[in-house]
Amino acid sequence: MNIFNKPPKPVAKNLNASNKNEALPLKYPKPKILLVDLPLSSESALKEIGLNVRVGSFGKPYFVEKSSNFKPLIGSSSLPNYTEQEIIVIDLHTKKIAGPIGEKHRPEQELDIWAKCDQGFIDPRPRAAAQVLGAFDRIHKSGGIFVVFADARSYIEMVIARIERSYLEKNNPYLSDVWHFISELHDMDVHTDHGHEMFKSVNDSALARLVSEHLEGSNFSCTLDGGYRENNPWVMIAENKFGHAVALYRTLKNGGSVIVLPQLANKAKFLVELFTNILPHIAPNLFPHIEHGKWTHQPEYELLRVKKLKAEQLEVEQRAKDKIAVLESELAHERTTNGWIHDLLTGTGDILVEAVKKALAELGFENIKDVDEERDREGKNRREDLQILDQSPLLIVDIKGIGNYPCDDDALQAGKHAMIRMREMTRTDINGLSIINHQRHLPPLDRGNSMPFRRELIDAAMEQCLGLMTAWDLYRLVINSRKFQWKTDSVKQIFYKQGRIDIIPEHYIYIGKVTKVWTDKLGVTLDQGEIKIGECIAIEFPIEFEESTVNSIVVNGIDVKQANPNDPAGFLWSSGKPKPREGQRVFRVMQNAVP
Repeated sequence: MNIFNKPPKPVAKNLNASNKNEALPLKYPKPKILLVDLPLSSESALKEIGLNVRVGSFGKPYFVEKSSNFKPLIGSSSLPNYTEQEIIVIDLHTKKIAGPIGEKHRPEQELDIWAKCDQGFIDPRPRAAAQVLGAFDRIHKSGGIFVVFADARSYIEMVIARIERSYLEKNNPYLSDVWHFISELHDMDVHTDHGHEMFKSVNDSALARLVSEHLEGSNFSCTLDGGYRENNPWVMIAENKFGHAVALYRTLKNGGSVIVLPQLANKAKFLVELFTNILPHIAPNLFPHIEHGKWTHQPEYELLRVKKLKAEQLEVEQRAKDKIAVLESELAHERTTNGWIHDLLTGTGDILVEAVKKALAELGFENIKDVDEERDREGKNRREDLQILDQSPLLIVDIKGIGNYPCDDDALQAGKHAMIRMREMTRTDINGLSIINHQRHLPPLDRGNSMPFRRELIDAAMEQCLGLMTAWDLYRLVINSRKFQWKTDSVKQIFYKQGRIDIIPEHYIYIGKVTKVWTDKLGVTLDQGEIKIGECIAIEFPIEFEESTVNSIVVNGIDVKQANPNDPAGFLWSSGKPKPREGQRVFRVMQNAVP
């Protein structure tokens, strides 16, 4: 059972200082900085120079009646977004408060952390330290920086315990304390000591010089021994009058650093200088605005010619934004105007009927009767959805959107309605047409398009003079008719065919299939008809057709002017067009059928 995995609570706003700090502009989004238990002056000072600062707390030690009894650790930590911070600054010295904030973390009968009251106060911060340990270790190993203002360990005795039959049943001693928020400090010996006299060590680094400038008026409450490190050992940067370390730092090869300092008198001023002059050199990757002299690109220092070019760049960007806005408006208008085309593939019921009606009108039909509207007005039960009255025979159109393959009733309903209309209208030139949006929840190319209607349904449709078409077929007709501006007479006749309707316009004459494909040419064995130089061929792709003028023909390695039935003909095919595949159908395009 892990009693430390409860995440710290979100930080509460400090109503006395937040208004001022929130008004300060953020100039540098990186590095992300978390101040833990620092004075408010530190937050204000760093925000004034534009740094991205958040504040938090490990909680506050609180007074208790001095005794030999144990009480539970009750603490309210607040560490906003601590898992993503890049520089953590922690002040381990904090004032004690009158009483605990919050309630006991776990029921008395379950294991929790209890502390002995013999010192007259309890420090709940070890709980928060345990909570953040994993995240802080990850930040450190990833190149993050930890700055710690040291304070002596509290040495409060703590145990893992629970209440059992009104008595405290102790389980194991709890040996961690507030210093255990990062593994790098677990073996650091912190010796209680007090004093004000501190001096720069023999180390002459920029960090050591900065620390020495802030030692006057400061104090220490402990001395430090960082422990043995075979690589990148701890470096002493300040010492007391007896030569014991009061400030240490260590940097890993990947840039992760820990800096442990005494209680400096002016932490706000020190931090400003640390973040401005020292840390950008220790970890330049955390300060992208300073790295490689990027400050020279700020407006105050930029070259005049560069400023002019940037102004022109902004103008271009603005024109592009304006153009994009216009295009977005046109896109929205196009989707509103022609969104019905997608309704052919997704719709059912009235939405699908309306889409089919618009598709038929675009393909050239002028006299389309919406039977649903008429019968709804008359209060009658619905029958077929549409009637096409342009020519004889009259077409009775039944439209359905379904989730699977069409059953008998789905496919043959139009034929039944056609028979009823023959009796009512006393005429025999009436045919049925079923348009089915099958498997409508799937993308069309994933549907069973090659055989959506069972063989038995197709045979029955032939007997009843009934046409069967999928909404995908109709969609392809609309798309290709728009693409090639097909003459309406070549398209309209498709709808009067019977059985499974093949959506090939009248001016496309089948000649064969693709038998071989190269980079810029293809082979076609002509099953029927002929094709001449100067004419046009069309290849049927899964969605669209592609047309190409025949500029040369090769049959059995010989250039010819015309290919005839059974000829293995070769044609040039532009690399800019989609690449054909073997088995795709090829058609001769009758030019006199093109408007």
